[in-house]
Amino acid sequence: MEFIKREYKIFLILFVLFLINVFLFKYRMFALYIDFGKEIYLPKAIAQGGILYKDVLAIFGPFAYLFNACLVKLFGATINTYYIWGSINAFVLICGFYALCREFLNRIPALSATFFVLYFCCFVPHVMNFVAPYSYGMVYGLCAIIFAALFFTKYLKSDKNLFLYLSSFLCGFAAVNKYEFVLPFFVICLFLILKRTNWLNVLKSAACFLFMPVLCTGILLIQGLSFQELSDYIQLWFRFANSADMKEYYTGTFYFSVKHFVVAIKSFIFSLILLTVIYWMNRAIETACKNNKNKEAVLYFIAFFIFFAAGFFCSSVLINFVFCSIAMVLFLVAITKIKELYKNLPALFICVFALIVGMKSFFFVQINQYGRYFLPLLLLALIVILKDFYFKNTGKIFVKSAVFLLVFMSAVAFCTNLRTLNYLNTKISTPYGTVYKDEASAMVFNTMLDTINKMTKPQDTVVVLQEGLLLNFLSGRKADKYNYLIPALLNLYGENKVVEHFQKNEPELFIILTSPNDSALICNGWGYQICSFVKNNYRPVQTIKADNLILIFKKI
Repeated sequence: MEFIKREYKIFLILFVLFLINVFLFKYRMFALYIDFGKEIYLPKAIAQGGILYKDVLAIFGPFAYLFNACLVKLFGATINTYYIWGSINAFVLICGFYALCREFLNRIPALSATFFVLYFCCFVPHVMNFVAPYSYGMVYGLCAIIFAALFFTKYLKSDKNLFLYLSSFLCGFAAVNKYEFVLPFFVICLFLILKRTNWLNVLKSAACFLFMPVLCTGILLIQGLSFQELSDYIQLWFRFANSADMKEYYTGTFYFSVKHFVVAIKSFIFSLILLTVIYWMNRAIETACKNNKNKEAVLYFIAFFIFFAAGFFCSSVLINFVFCSIAMVLFLVAITKIKELYKNLPALFICVFALIVGMKSFFFVQINQYGRYFLPLLLLALIVILKDFYFKNTGKIFVKSAVFLLVFMSAVAFCTNLRTLNYLNTKISTPYGTVYKDEASAMVFNTMLDTINKMTKPQDTVVVLQEGLLLNFLSGRKADKYNYLIPALLNLYGENKVVEHFQKNEPELFIILTSPNDSALICNGWGYQICSFVKNNYRPVQTIKADNLILIFKKI
């Protein structure tokens, strides 16, 4: 509370900026065909009586689905329900990140880093955003992880056990959203060993960590999930995580790839040049304007304007390229200062914690994959290491350079996102919510919704392959149990089993998104048995030629 009273003006600024962006980006951050649809449909199915991991198949942790199902029960199954609560979570996350930054940085650099996260990570018209994401489990879990880092940093500085228990509890909360967030708790355990914490506190910490996993498991069992079904799900998840498809998907990010490594090295060189130019520019301005602050401000404005103009001109390069190598760079700079870091446990902690959280993107932080979620902690840790251990004698100049770069990148990101929003000007509107997309995409999506409404009844089942649960949600039609079919999952379920299920349940309508030119899409590179079943048992009623070929079949 004392921190909030001291920083209330900053939080007020963040709140106003956040609110502006909530309205500016409203209805414009939703993916039509991938991920986001399942994130809003599955909780609705649970709210209507479905049991997670039994009737409702999902590959992520249970909390986000159960919590969002409660929201649907309380506030209705509309996109607005998800958007509002996604926004609340994102704002809490942003405030938590600022508070964490203040544990290591002064107000201005902490605020500039928070602005960067706000515009580079949070409000982005891409499915990898913080408000309407590919996975609510990711953003709920990330919010918990940031607060876990904040409280454990406070514990390292104060030795107050309450902070330790809170951080452990939040790690457990994060783990029941995204399973990989179990790893940060082991970082906490490592630092408890380094601090020689007594074993009673370690056991209490472990109990706090286990509270949410035990609670969520108990809720699932009470709802009707059997131990055998839970065991089957756990085995399925492990097979999925270790499948060849997942290894291929993470090649270059988690698994080493020469191709991605070369790009990361180029990114490092580019970023180093950019930071060096800004650093020496700051030294030159400081030298020239020691006794004339007004002149210094004018020079900073001119320099920022020049950089901004250049950055906006090549914004796509800056947005996707600058931070690709940040995880490897952080690891290397930390290793070279490991002896000094050992004497500063909070700095060592935030470095190790950030690397473990972002492990899936260690070799290559791909911004439009998972990288956007891991970037905030990696960025903070890198600034802390550089400021405290590499630029001790010129720390003020380095901090000014970091602030300049972050504000510059924030402005470029904001303008780039606004430029993208201009194309999202056509409405897709139903009683369940509104989405804005470009004219061509909106026209195709509206056509499919019209077809669904004309050819099916509200109680009918519509299957969209390979992904497309947003169609089910906006049309108010049920989806099948096997509603999210990608090659990795189809291989695990067994295509014969899926076909037998469709034969038994006979969905009213199949919508297949495919393309004769893309082997990654169903019916062209995989899923031949399913497609054959549909063609033999359903009659084609509509073909829509768009970016992909959309085939609509009705039960004979």
